[in-house]
Amino acid sequence: MTKEIIVFRYGHREIRDYRVTSHCSLVSRALGAKKIIICGEPDKNMKKSVDDVTQRWGGPFKVEFVKDWKEELLKLKKKGYILVHLTMYGEEILQKEEEISKNKKICIIIGSQKVEKEVYHISNYNISVTKQPHSEIAALAITLDRIQKGNEFNIQFKNAKKQIIPSKIGKQVIDLK
Repeated sequence: MTKEIIVFRYGHREIRDYRVTSHCSLVSRALGAKKIIICGEPDKNMKKSVDDVTQRWGGPFKVEFVKDWKEELLKLKKKGYILVHLTMYGEEILQKEEEISKNKKICIIIGSQKVEKEVYHISNYNISVTKQPHSEIAALAITLDRIQKGNEFNIQFKNAKKQIIPSKIGKQVIDLK
């Protein structure tokens, strides 16, 4: 089953969160999400950086900014997405990954700041990958892998200009165009 996965980044602050949001975007793209929606301060430099990677290494992948998290999440729910909020206080991913995997449209919510209590109530799932403090980047990567059962490793990116050739030693990159 082909899944449509998007990531929702809650609370981006341009100066403070630039690197982490960039990495969340790159992980989202590399592991099969079609876009990241960022609620917070618009960050042209971060978007340009991620768009540049997508242009060189293929897509599709989009970066979008929105102002109102609640309006956007409710809109996604109305469009048939299940909302999977990643929090260390949630149910264990190992107990819910099969159930979540059955859905065709999935929105994974990751925070950068304290998340409104209402996010927990709007979400279909509140999921943890560990019961210890950790990075949203790691939680996102683990979740994307678990719900796609490793199929993200077979993604063929369209319009790529570069491709890595697996190598035991060294780096091999070829230009495709």
